[in-house]
Amino acid sequence: MEAANSIRFRNALVFLRHQLRSTYAYRPRHQQQCRTNVNTSDSPVRKNFAKEVMAKFINQGIGDMKNIIQPTPGLLETLEERGFVGQFHGNRNEFIKLTNGEVIHIYAGADATASSLHIGHLMVLMPMIHCMLHGHRISLLVGIATARIGDPSGRLTERTGMKDRQLGERTFRFGTDITQQLSSLLKSAVNYARERGYEEKSIGRRHITSNLQWHRNVSIIDFMQIVGHRSRIGEMMLRKSVSERLKSEDGLSFSEFSYQLIQAMDYWHLFSNLGVRLQIGGSDQWGNITAGCDLINRMVNEAAWIDEQPTPALIKNMAKPYGLTVPLLTTSSGEKFSKSTGAGNIWISADKTPPFSLYQFLLNRPDDVMEQWLKYFTLLPVNTINEIMVEQKEHPERRPAQKKLAYEVIALIHGTPVANKCVQNTAIFFGQTDDVNGLEKREEKLKQGLTKSDIEGISAKHFWEPVLASDVIGMPLEKALVACGAAPSNSQARTLLKSGAVSIGPHLRQVKLADEKIILSPEDLISEKILLIKVGKNKLYVMRLEDETTLEQAIAERQNPDEAAPKPKKKVEPVTRLQRKRFARNAKRASTMARKTRREESVRTFKIFEHEKRVAKDQPMGRQAFDDLVEKALDQKEKRTWASMAPGGLEFKGMRVNKKPDEQD
Repeated sequence: MEAANSIRFRNALVFLRHQLRSTYAYRPRHQQQCRTNVNTSDSPVRKNFAKEVMAKFINQGIGDMKNIIQPTPGLLETLEERGFVGQFHGNRNEFIKLTNGEVIHIYAGADATASSLHIGHLMVLMPMIHCMLHGHRISLLVGIATARIGDPSGRLTERTGMKDRQLGERTFRFGTDITQQLSSLLKSAVNYARERGYEEKSIGRRHITSNLQWHRNVSIIDFMQIVGHRSRIGEMMLRKSVSERLKSEDGLSFSEFSYQLIQAMDYWHLFSNLGVRLQIGGSDQWGNITAGCDLINRMVNEAAWIDEQPTPALIKNMAKPYGLTVPLLTTSSGEKFSKSTGAGNIWISADKTPPFSLYQFLLNRPDDVMEQWLKYFTLLPVNTINEIMVEQKEHPERRPAQKKLAYEVIALIHGTPVANKCVQNTAIFFGQTDDVNGLEKREEKLKQGLTKSDIEGISAKHFWEPVLASDVIGMPLEKALVACGAAPSNSQARTLLKSGAVSIGPHLRQVKLADEKIILSPEDLISEKILLIKVGKNKLYVMRLEDETTLEQAIAERQNPDEAAPKPKKKVEPVTRLQRKRFARNAKRASTMARKTRREESVRTFKIFEHEKRVAKDQPMGRQAFDDLVEKALDQKEKRTWASMAPGGLEFKGMRVNKKPDEQD
C-alpha cells in the first residue's frame, strides 16, 4: 500500500508541473497576479499556486492519503455480468487491477436540455451506483455549458435554436432542477442499498458538479491553446457523431462539431483537478469519450517531459484515463429513450411522471425484457433474478418479474414508502393483488369512497384532463369518455359502455349502457371537481372539471407544464398629472413639426389628434376607448407621414386613462 501511495504521489507531482503551465487559465482573473512571472520556475506565485493545487489534489484527487477506503473487488466483472459494458477504452486487465487495489474517481454527465431526467438515464446512473457501492468515488456532472452547444450524437438535425439569453436562462433553470433530482436520487439510492444489505462503510463518496463552473472562466484563446492545439481534425471527422451528420441534408454546424472538444475538456479538467480516471456514458457517447481520453493522454505525455527525461518507468507509472459505454435503452419500436425525440416521456421527476404512473409503466413491460431490466435497474443479486425468472416461466399469469421490477425501481428512485403506496393503489384501483387481506381492504375502501388524497398519487395535476364542468355534468357519459381520450368517438364510447368495461366515481361503480343514456351527476365526482373513470382492467382517466375562467389556464398546463406558470395580471394605473403634461408637450411638439413641414396630410392628421386631445382632456376615458381613439387616427391614410414626423405622438397609445365601466365607448 505504501508503494502504491508513493506512485500516486509521484504522479500527482508530474501532473502539477503541467498544471502550472497549461491550465493556469482556469483560475479567476482576480487571482491571476504577476502573470509575467508564471513561467519562471523561481516565481513565488508559482510556488504558492503549487502548494494550493497540491493540497486540493491530495485531498480530492488520485491519492487521498488521509482516508483510503478499501474497494470491493470485481467492479468490471459486476458491470459485465449485468450487461452494462458495451465498449471499453483502455487496457482491461490494468483497469481490473487498478479498481481491485485502490479507490478511483469515476464520472458521468447529463446535459441540462430538459427539466427532468428520464428512465433512459438510469442506464448510466445505475453503473455509477454500482461503482459507488463498490467503494469508489463518483461525480455526476450536470452539463449546463454543453447544453447551450448541443450534442450532435444520435441526432440527424440540429437542436431548435433559441436566443442566447433565453437559452442561458433555460439551461440554468434546467440544470438546477436536474441537480436537485440527482441529489434526491443518490440519497434514495443509498437508503435503498442499505435496505438490501450494503454496509455504510463500503459505500463510496458522491459528488455533483456543473461544467459551467470552469467553462465560464476560459476564453476562446485559452480553449484553443489547451484543447484545440492537441486535437486532430482527421480523428474528429472519423467519429460517428460527425460523419453521420455530414451525410444528412442539414449538415453539421461548427458549434456541434466542437462539442466533442468541449466534453473532452470536461474530462481533462476532472482528471487533472479531481483525479477522475473513468468516464461512463451511453453508446452514442463513444466518440466524445475517446476524444477526452486522447486529449488526456497527450497532456500526460507532455507532462512527462517537464524538468526531466522521460524514462520508461515514469511513462508506465503515469495515470491513464479509461472510458466505458453502456447500451442505450430503447422503446418497443427500437427508438432511443430521449428528451428531444419525445420517446422518453417516462420521467424520473415525480411532478412530470407520478410514481404510480411509472409503476404501471413497468408493470406492463413484456416478458422478453424482464430478465435484462431486472439486472439493469435493481440491486437484486443475479441468483435471485434467476429464481424470479424461473417462477415467471412457470406462472406467467402472476407476473412476478413485472411486480418485482416495478417495486424495486420505485423504491430506488422515490423510496420504499412510495413503492408500498403504489402497490396499495394498484390493489385498490385494479384489484391486482395476491393478498386476501388486500382484497378485503379494497372492498372496504371502495365502500367508504375514494377521496382526493387517494388519487393525487396516481397522476400529476397537469396530466389530469381539464374540461368544462358544464360539458360533463348533466350530459351523457359517452361524451366524458371522448373528452378524456378513453374513446375516439361517441359510437365507440357506447360500445365500451354496453360491454360493461367502464367504472366511474368515488366507489368505482360499474356502469352498463342499456336503452337509456347514462347521465353524469355531481354524486359521481370526487371532491366536487374530479371525475375518475376506469376502462378495462388497467386504464385510469382523471378529469379535472373547471369553470370558464380557469379552463384556458388548465389547458395550458396540460399542453406545456414546463412553461405554464400563471402570469400575473398587469395593474392598470391611473394617468398622473405628470403624464398629462407629457401628453400635452408631445402634442405641442407635433404641432410645431406639422407647421414647419407645411404638408397638408400632416396638418390634417394633426388636427385629428388635436381634436381627440381636447376630448381626452375634458372628458376622461378608459384604456380601451383611448386605444381605439389613437388607432382611429393612425389608421388614416396619412399615418405613415404622421409617425415619421411626430415620434412623440407614438407614446399616445401607451397612455392609460381611467373611466367608469358604464362610460366606455
